[in-house]
Amino acid sequence: MTITSTVKIGTDLIDISKPCDVVTALKKMQLKLAVGGVRETVRIDGEEVTFMRANDRRLAALTTHYESECARQGGGAKRTRYAKRFRIGKC
Repeated sequence: MTITSTVKIGTDLIDISKPCDVVTALKKMQLKLAVGGVRETVRIDGEEVTFMRANDRRLAALTTHYESECARQGGGAKRTRYAKRFRIGKC
């Protein structure tokens, strides 16, 4: 049995071992959710119901996770602490 590292996000087929690509696909989905572009239609016994399916908080958390992975992979991690130096001069 082989396990593939690709997943379909929206209409894009993404390799999850490339975090920058995952971030781009997730941001596209987040934009679609924000403007109401993701709808689902269910047909049961001749009746049809259309609803919107979204979990924007979870999607935002995934986007943040993959952004940090992307930054780590690219060596562009954000500095969160800064050291300040000063000297006391002799009079």
